[in-house]
Amino acid sequence: MPILSSKALRVFIPFALGYFLSYLFRVVNAVIAPDLVADLHIDPSQLGLLTSTYFIAFASSQLPLGIFLDRFGPRIVESFLLAFAGLGAFIFAKSQTLTGVIIGRAFIGFGVSACLMAAFKSYVIWFPAKVWPRINGFQMAAGGLGALSATTPVEWVLQMTDW
Repeated sequence: MPILSSKALRVFIPFALGYFLSYLFRVVNAVIAPDLVADLHIDPSQLGLLTSTYFIAFASSQLPLGIFLDRFGPRIVESFLLAFAGLGAFIFAKSQTLTGVIIGRAFIGFGVSACLMAAFKSYVIWFPAKVWPRINGFQMAAGGLGALSATTPVEWVLQMTDW
C-alpha cells in the first residue's frame, strides 16, 4: 500500500493523533504546574506525586498491553484505552481536589499507554516492511509535535482560561 494512499492515511492518522495526545498529556503538567499548585494548594511533593501518577499507570499497563494487542488487535485496544484517557481528561479538568486530579491523571496514563505500540503493531499489519522505518518516523514526529504543543500553545490558552 502506498504510504500516502487514502487507506494508508486512514490507518496512520488515528494512531498518530493518539500518540500526539499521549505526548501532550505527558508534558503538559510542566506548563500548568503553577496553576495546579495555586488552585489545589499543593506542595512540590504532591505535585510530583500527581505528575508521576501518569507514568506509573502508563508503565504498569505495558505487560498486559502486549497480550491485549496480540489478542484483540491494535484498533480495538487503542479505541478502548483512548476512551479511558478521555474520561481521565474529563475527571482531571473537573476535579478540585488532589485526589480527583490524581485519579484523572492515572486514567490518562492508562488510556494513552497503547498509543505507540498499537501504532507500530498496526503498521506491521497494514504496511509493507520497506515503509516501516518511514511510517515509524512519522509516528515519532507526531509525538514530538504533541510535546511541542504542550508548551507555548498551552501557555497562550492558559491566558484565556484556566487549566
